[in-house]
Amino acid sequence: MKFNLPRRQRKSFESITKKMISDNFNKTESTELFSNLKKQYTNAPRTFGANEGKKEATLELLIIIGNQIAEEYKDLEISMVLGVPELQKSKA
Repeated sequence: MKFNLPRRQRKSFESITKKMISDNFNKTESTELFSNLKKQYTNAPRTFGANEGKKEATLELLIIIGNQIAEEYKDLEISMVLGVPELQKSKA
């Protein structure tokens, strides 16, 4: 799968994941990228607009990627736990 991200999120995606946005990802790689982004989000400081702390931008990127993964792979669903998206196996 290829991720379709807004322009403002593309550079953040590539800098955090160290992968190109144009790459194709399989299910395992996609879920690993999601967990890496989630780890980056939890480690980010709570400042807005600073070069070092972009917690809100990382959360937005995490939500976008989580929704695209859940849409692509029907056995996964996304749920919000305390405002943070989390991938889970679908019960269906």
